[in-house]
Amino acid sequence: MRIKLSGAAILPLAAAGLFAFALSSVIRPAQGRADPVIAPPATPYASSVAGVGVVEPESEVIAVATELPGVIREVFVKSGDRVEEDAPLFRLDGRALTAARAEAAASEAAAEASEAVAAVNLKDERKRLAIFEGVTDKRAISVDDLDRMRFAVARADAALAQAKAAREAAKARLAAIDTDIARQTVTAPIAGEILSVDARPGEFATAGPLATPLMTIGATDRLHVRVEIDESDIGRFSPASKAVAVPRGANDRTFALSFVRVEPQASPKRALAGGSERVDARVVEVIYALDAGAKAIVGQRLDVFIDDARGPAVAKVES
Repeated sequence: MRIKLSGAAILPLAAAGLFAFALSSVIRPAQGRADPVIAPPATPYASSVAGVGVVEPESEVIAVATELPGVIREVFVKSGDRVEEDAPLFRLDGRALTAARAEAAASEAAAEASEAVAAVNLKDERKRLAIFEGVTDKRAISVDDLDRMRFAVARADAALAQAKAAREAAKARLAAIDTDIARQTVTAPIAGEILSVDARPGEFATAGPLATPLMTIGATDRLHVRVEIDESDIGRFSPASKAVAVPRGANDRTFALSFVRVEPQASPKRALAGGSERVDARVVEVIYALDAGAKAIVGQRLDVFIDDARGPAVAKVES
């Protein structure tokens, strides 16, 4: 007996067949998976502690910001430039401060003139008092006149003290403005290499602890590697052990490392791939120095292997 299927009935069956084929292709185990283009690095030691390190300057990366907010007027450097300590990096627009300084300088000059006038007045009052006090005939001047003269001297003395205080305040104000003018030119905190520049003329630079750094600088004559060692491996680590670093994608190259220091505090594990990893683990950061001839750049990741001559730790069972 033949069963005839209409076109309307064939379409759902065909769709179901295609769906089943696609599903089997997805869930079917991969066969003949290709090997990775670059094999993972291998430790040169019989037993080792492994970690991922990031290249950093000997000085670490120093963020450069501005102490004052303002519009950037000039940028004197670019990424890759080498600068000496105190070399100018960028300058803010200083026209407002220049005007404020002129006003403060005028105020200081006025305060100095007022102080000079007060000093002359005090000198005159003291002379008059001396003349009155030098009169031998007490009938020629009354006690009230002498009291008024002494009060005039005291008042002139107070006026001079007030004028001196005003002059000192004006001087301090001028010095503060001069300090702010000097701060508008941001200089290099150390001699080193400009690693990044995020400042352009015309942009507004914010100030404060939460402000974004406008530049980074570091002493790159000698490079360090900051290695994170998992807390479970720290018992196998020794500062005296040999260590090597292997650049990512270049397993045929190795860099000899020299121990520098261990950071004194354990910290949460960070994702060296970009800071997004969140795991409940703590690490100890160990700093190594690269050989002077090592070709590496700041921020580059390296696979680090530290010799563990004792081999993997074996737990002891107490009887």
